[in-house]
Amino acid sequence: MSNLKSVQHITKDNPNRWFIVTDSDPGEEGFVVFGNVGPINETELNTGQPNIYTFLTENELEAYVDNIAGTRYYQTSVEDSSPKFQLPSEKYEPIIPDLDVD
Repeated sequence: MSNLKSVQHITKDNPNRWFIVTDSDPGEEGFVVFGNVGPINETELNTGQPNIYTFLTENELEAYVDNIAGTRYYQTSVEDSSPKFQLPSEKYEPIIPDLDVD
């Protein structure tokens, strides 16, 4: 990740399908949205935000996010259906609370 550089958008043919959009706030406060852009050659991402960082794998994105926000932040965001996470994840599933009311 040492050659991490910001892009303006993620094109349909970009193999890096994992991304994070950040603003100027420090740490996790700067996370706008992160996750999966969708299938290659089908979807693209153009947010208008100046800071979009792309990753080839979900593991790379998870390591980047957790390095800034703390261990398991990424996993917890997916499992808790954080509005900052763009589904799908290849590693984790959202946890649906049991709404069984007696």
